[in-house]
Amino acid sequence: MKRILALILVFATALTMVGCAKKTVTFDIDGASKILLMSGSSGETVEITDPETIAYITDNINSMTFNRDESSRQHNGWSYSLRWYDSEDNLIEYIVVMSATRIDYDNYFYNEMDADVEIDTAYLEELLSE
Repeated sequence: MKRILALILVFATALTMVGCAKKTVTFDIDGASKILLMSGSSGETVEITDPETIAYITDNINSMTFNRDESSRQHNGWSYSLRWYDSEDNLIEYIVVMSATRIDYDNYFYNEMDADVEIDTAYLEELLSE
């Protein structure tokens, strides 16, 4: 009886550990014809339709791999939001940029895994100031 109880306890612990394991996210955003960029500090919004600019921003995000961190549900404040839309104005993807290496996605914070790769926040700021 003790062995069965011990096995059940080991199994339950293993399931808990798997459920708590860090998850990663990468993006494969494709086919966007518009990006809606919004500043978290000023509320200013820019609609981006230039294909080269869309490709630059999209390739920057697509090149990154993020590790899931804590829940973002109780957090306020952010730097930029990015929404990608297709030619029919359907939302393809949406992320909130917290910093050059941190995003808010699907109610969780995610941190970039590679210290040498960053979101080009200076470029986003430049687009908002044009």
